[in-house]
Amino acid sequence: MTTIATCWGEMAYHDSGGSGHPLIFLHGTGCDASDWTPVIERLPCEQRCIALDFRGHGRSTVPTRPFTLGSLADDVLYLADHLGIQNVEIVGHSLGGMVGMEVARRSSCIVGLVLLEGWTSLSSAGSAFDAGRFYGSLSQTAVTQIQQKAKETRNRFNSEVWHDFWGAVENFNAYAYLEQARIPICEVFGSLGRNDLTEQRLCIPSNPNIQWVWIPSAGHYLPHECPVEVAKVINTRRAL
Repeated sequence: MTTIATCWGEMAYHDSGGSGHPLIFLHGTGCDASDWTPVIERLPCEQRCIALDFRGHGRSTVPTRPFTLGSLADDVLYLADHLGIQNVEIVGHSLGGMVGMEVARRSSCIVGLVLLEGWTSLSSAGSAFDAGRFYGSLSQTAVTQIQQKAKETRNRFNSEVWHDFWGAVENFNAYAYLEQARIPICEVFGSLGRNDLTEQRLCIPSNPNIQWVWIPSAGHYLPHECPVEVAKVINTRRAL
């Protein structure tokens, strides 16, 4: 991992190098860049993959001042500018998908989005699926590791700083952006817990630039549960 200085501390990231337009990987809440390793290992070796740790996650500095979801989007753009890269595609999981949409809303350098359960809004996510599908087919060992990492990450933050951040996440709504988006967007979901109202409740507008992909027998943690299938989705996007 490499770090760069920011106004809030050190931001950690990994850059594989490689050719072609780069992919930036954005992790979910309580996760970090290392959670993308099983997916990245299954992509072509020449593909340039950049994975960063959000503020307070992984090896990045824990911020002491208030920040929002929009602040995380600013960090992504700051890193892209630091690396001198343009024409970037973002692959985001959960919170990372939400941040990815905000980055794309702010910058024309984003040429595509692969959103792995990257919610249009948290309120829509909460009622979209039947209960009991969150960890999918993961082993109890894997579930415990995810939960422990998330707990340790949350405990790093001052409670007020976290409260303000999470309030911004709860208020996030990307419907208007998705409705007008002019870049290819792939909305990827695990099929566990899917019911007749799921697609309606996910609140994804009709837009010819948005493609849906359902991964069978999977829950929320797609990079952990099915990295092979996630890599295939990414490779399909690259081939278009």
